[in-house]
Amino acid sequence: MHHGDNGNEDVPIRVTPDIGLVAPYSRRWRQSVQRLSLALLVAQNSVLVMVMHHSLSGPTGAQPRYRASTAVLLVEAVKLAASLVLATYDSCASYRSNQSCRAVLGHLRKSIFSRDSWKLVVPAALYTLQNSLVYTAISNLDAVTFQVTCQLKIITTVLFSILLLGKRISSKQWLSLILLTFGIAMVQITGPLNALDRMQGIIALLRGDVGSNSGAVKGFLAAVASSLTSGLTCVYFEKLIKDSRGSVSLWTRNVQLSFFSLFPAFLVGVCWQDGVAIHRDGFFAGYTLAVWLTILLQAVGGLIVAVCITYADNVTKNFAASLSIVVSYGTTIVVDGIPATLHSTAGASIVLLAMYLYNSRSPAPPPLLPMARQRMHLAEKPAKTHLLQP
Repeated sequence: MHHGDNGNEDVPIRVTPDIGLVAPYSRRWRQSVQRLSLALLVAQNSVLVMVMHHSLSGPTGAQPRYRASTAVLLVEAVKLAASLVLATYDSCASYRSNQSCRAVLGHLRKSIFSRDSWKLVVPAALYTLQNSLVYTAISNLDAVTFQVTCQLKIITTVLFSILLLGKRISSKQWLSLILLTFGIAMVQITGPLNALDRMQGIIALLRGDVGSNSGAVKGFLAAVASSLTSGLTCVYFEKLIKDSRGSVSLWTRNVQLSFFSLFPAFLVGVCWQDGVAIHRDGFFAGYTLAVWLTILLQAVGGLIVAVCITYADNVTKNFAASLSIVVSYGTTIVVDGIPATLHSTAGASIVLLAMYLYNSRSPAPPPLLPMARQRMHLAEKPAKTHLLQP
């Protein structure tokens, strides 16, 4: 490391690559971070499902329910604050201790508002669009149909990973993804008769035979579009992180994403979508402890997801999210005393089987016997050429 020729220049001197607090110092370190982040994601999603269900079940009486748009805005604000703290700490740790805090913060500001920061406008806008589509879908579909339809994001994520990242998926992994989709759908549907009714309802939506329930078509299309935007947003953000590895830190990218997400979340969600209701009832109307815990868990989950897609990928992240649904199902059985159904248990087993198939590798070919190895070695030797003497 060398200082510049001008000793008066207050230029930070790099000592470690600016790739984030979880820098991949070794392969073992990367694997440890990957496993830890996936385990934390499973735990976070499992707890989030229960806390969010509790937050949506109240309040009762004349008190209005909290607006999802306000929660989305606060989630982005919390993520922005947390990412900014982590990016600042990472930037300070990446430079020599004799550099002034002002110089380090100046470099961080330039990194956040760099020339390529505009690239985060696309996932930020898609994220806001996805939230609006989810809101429309939930408003027009029942919970089970919405959850089953949204499992399409597993397939859309894989398709966008192939198109944007050049990811290669084997036939066994495709089979595991299809099994995962059906397994999660089986867990979320209470029984075979209910499953048949849901399938008939979805087929009716596809055929347009819904009678007077025109809102169901709108909700179904919104759920499908939400799955498409979810896959595109996650894969595009993964591409940005991995393409800029070594030049822009993970937490700087998170700061950029959260910063640009604030504008559509506020303008589209708070002002345009729920502006009248928020003006009438107040911004924090219906907020309880469960709502604040939901916001905190979603913000933490966003940070964990960023680490997951950095050290794994979005497909693996979806497997972790699917496993959390199975964990939530088992927790509900134990805590609430709800009897386990054969249908849901079979779905959970299919999910575990799909995870095993996706992560298992094809067996290596058996080693050659010594005699066969010797014959192959002799066969690979080039034949000697003899010059004919005159």
